[in-house]
Amino acid sequence: MISINSLYFSYDKKEVLTNISLSIKQGDYCALMGLNGSGKSTLLKAAAGLLPLQRGEVQINGLSLSEYTPNRLAQEISYVPQKQDIVFDFSVWDSVMMGRNPHQGRWERESVHDKEIVSNVLKMCNIEHLKEQMLSQLSGGEMQRSLIARAMAQEAPIMLLDEPLSNLDIIHKYEIMEILTKLNRKHQTTIIIILHDFPVAIQYVKQAVILKNGEINQHGSVDDVLQPEHIKQAFNLPDSLRVDSLGNVMK
Repeated sequence: MISINSLYFSYDKKEVLTNISLSIKQGDYCALMGLNGSGKSTLLKAAAGLLPLQRGEVQINGLSLSEYTPNRLAQEISYVPQKQDIVFDFSVWDSVMMGRNPHQGRWERESVHDKEIVSNVLKMCNIEHLKEQMLSQLSGGEMQRSLIARAMAQEAPIMLLDEPLSNLDIIHKYEIMEILTKLNRKHQTTIIIILHDFPVAIQYVKQAVILKNGEINQHGSVDDVLQPEHIKQAFNLPDSLRVDSLGNVMK
C-alpha cells in the first residue's frame, strides 16, 4: 500500500535519510522508532507528501505521489503532527470537522453523515465534552487527542502519526493506543506511528522499523525487531543497562 524506494533527503546539505526502501502493506500496524535525529519525522512527512522528494520515490497503491492531487491524497492518507501551531482559533468540533474536507465539494456544507462521523470520533477519543472549547484553551494532551480525532474523521485508509503519545498522561496514552488498535482491526486502517516506548510498541503494534543515522537498522515483526539485543545496539545503550523481554530498560 505504501512503497518507498531509494529515498534520500537532506537539510542544508546534511543527509538525514539515506537510501530508504520500505514497503508497508494494507492493514499493517507499524511502529517507527529510533533515536532523536535518526530521520523518523522526515520519513513520515515524506511518505505523507508533506516534503518535496529530492531523490527516490514514494508510491501509494502503485501510484507515485506526484500523480495525486492534494485532495485525492488526503482521501488516502491522514497525518497527525507532533504538535500544531494555532494560527486561527477554532472550536474542537470545527477543527475535527475539517477532517471531512477531502470528502466534500467546494463550498459544500457538512452533511448529516459528516456530523455523525465527527460526533462518533469525538466520543471515541473521549473529548466530546470539549467540542465547544477553542483549541487555544486545550491542554497539550487534549490538543493531541483532538488532532487524532480530526485524522480519524478523515476516514483515510492510511494514518501516519508523529509521536502522538508525547503529551499524554498514562491513562490517555493507553486509551489512544486502544482506539488505534480498534481502528486497525475493524477497518484495516494502515497505521505508521512514531513511538519511543518499547513496551507500548511490543504490546500493540505488529511491525517495527528502527532507523539509525538515517538508515533502516531493523525492519520486521515487532517480536523480532524489538529483541533486547537489537534495542541495545540500535539505541547505543551502555552495558550497565539491560532490556527485558517486555522492552523495559533497567539497571
